[in-house]
Amino acid sequence: MEMASSSGSRLPSCLITLVFLQLPVHASGDASKFHVAPLGGTAELLCPVSLWGVTATPAVTWLRSAPPGRSQAVHLSRDGQDREEDVMPQYQGRTALVRDAQEGSVTLEIRDVRLEDRGPYRCQVQIGNLSREGTVTLQVAVLGSDPYIHVKGFDAGWIQLVCRTVGWFPKPWAQWRDPEGRVLPSLSEAHSLDEAGLFATAVSSAVTDSTLGNVSCTIRNVALRQEKTTAMVIAAPSPGKISSSAVALAVILPVLGLLIMVGICLIWKQRRSKEKLLYEQVVEVENLLSDHAKEKGSLHRALKKLRKELKLKRAAANSGWRRARLHFVAVTLDPDTAHPKLILSDDRRCVKLGDRRQPVPESPQRFDFVVSVLGSEYFTAGCHYWEVYVGDKTKWILGVCSESVSRKGKVTASPANGHWLVRQSRRNEYEALTSPQTSFRLKESPRCVGVFLDYEAGVISFYNVTDKSHIFTFTHTFSGPLHPFFEPCLHDEGKNTAPLIICSELQELEESTVPKPEEKGHANGDVALRVDPSLLPPQTPELLPLRDLILPWPSDLGPALQGLNAPSF
Repeated sequence: MEMASSSGSRLPSCLITLVFLQLPVHASGDASKFHVAPLGGTAELLCPVSLWGVTATPAVTWLRSAPPGRSQAVHLSRDGQDREEDVMPQYQGRTALVRDAQEGSVTLEIRDVRLEDRGPYRCQVQIGNLSREGTVTLQVAVLGSDPYIHVKGFDAGWIQLVCRTVGWFPKPWAQWRDPEGRVLPSLSEAHSLDEAGLFATAVSSAVTDSTLGNVSCTIRNVALRQEKTTAMVIAAPSPGKISSSAVALAVILPVLGLLIMVGICLIWKQRRSKEKLLYEQVVEVENLLSDHAKEKGSLHRALKKLRKELKLKRAAANSGWRRARLHFVAVTLDPDTAHPKLILSDDRRCVKLGDRRQPVPESPQRFDFVVSVLGSEYFTAGCHYWEVYVGDKTKWILGVCSESVSRKGKVTASPANGHWLVRQSRRNEYEALTSPQTSFRLKESPRCVGVFLDYEAGVISFYNVTDKSHIFTFTHTFSGPLHPFFEPCLHDEGKNTAPLIICSELQELEESTVPKPEEKGHANGDVALRVDPSLLPPQTPELLPLRDLILPWPSDLGPALQGLNAPSF
């Protein structure tokens, strides 16, 4: 019993589906799919999809094809209710859907028809999961102004007439007729569109000067099947009177001669004024050339002086690093400012990042978020220079900061907050922590970085000690003590575990010794870095013998590391 009831409930829906599947849809070339509406009137677009026999309320959607090719909604109807939210703005409030259940049709009404409304419209009807659609084209027709006729001229016994009218759409059809009603041939026909997209038409024809009576011009709108006609009366001249053409010629010739004389006078005066202006310009140019000749010598001397000053400035820039090294100072690290994860060497010249926080006392001077440490020395005047060995580290931050910088929490490093720092963010990518940051690349990655501070001049410069080149310079007006700043940065997946090493003295850049080839463990020009035993803690069974702490370094770092004692952590 339950199965029979279920089958019975499906029967109406199946019948509706079968009827809807058999709905006729007009072909695309059907003439009934074209609808003509007058401008400003109401267009009634009949949906080509028939709904005869359908009792359910279908969902009807009227679409308009947009210029890029995608469809846009003109009218939406769901469950018998019109929806305005998804309709194109230019159609909102202007459309209505009319349903005729007896005829099984759906008609879209568009009020206040505009020229831009013309074109194809697509009607989609959906019942359940089944849909049908058809297309209808709207043509907007406009009846233009009344035509008017005027005489264009006379030519060998012929009177040339022109008929003009404006404001038509679509392009109108024009025709001339003589007084007997016969069609006159058109000599020319011109059509043009105005700013509103309406046609302006000019049609010309000719009649003999012996023609008498009404010559008419008819303009027809084919879409509206309406036309407008105007006529011009051609009358015979009175006996004994001078023809109008002779009168016109007698008036025009003297006026034309007078105009020619006035034009010649104006051209002559204009030419004289141009010659006078040209003469004045020539005199002005000669005066300028004379003044230029007088100042030529002084300009050459000034240019020579500027070139000399530029050459001196370039030389000074190239020698800036050498002059900075004359102010070398020994810098050590301040353990009271070091982040708890930082490990400092016993001589406080080397720092690296450990794996865990150290049991150090908390103090206002200590960094608790940024893994940084300051130098013990501070500067309030004079020039100071120090060097830091960075080796093959992939990330580091060096520079100078104010004593008053924030030590707690996350710190935004910028000159405005008292930081003048340079950072290596990854291989051969560097940044000066300005606001905003200044990114740059270097020709050669530095293995040793020099920092120079000129307090009175307000200059902090960074140098690549490896190739003796300038990296970056900050300029600022300083106040208060300044401390050297060091940050070894995070481990970068094990590629940045090496420490930052403060050089205790200026490093020689020329190799003073050449290793012997027969020395074991120092082939290919490698040099050895020997550890000062006094810097090591007492030996324990876990420590390696002192002779095992001889570390091989590449030959290009030998001169830079001479005299540098490896610290112990």
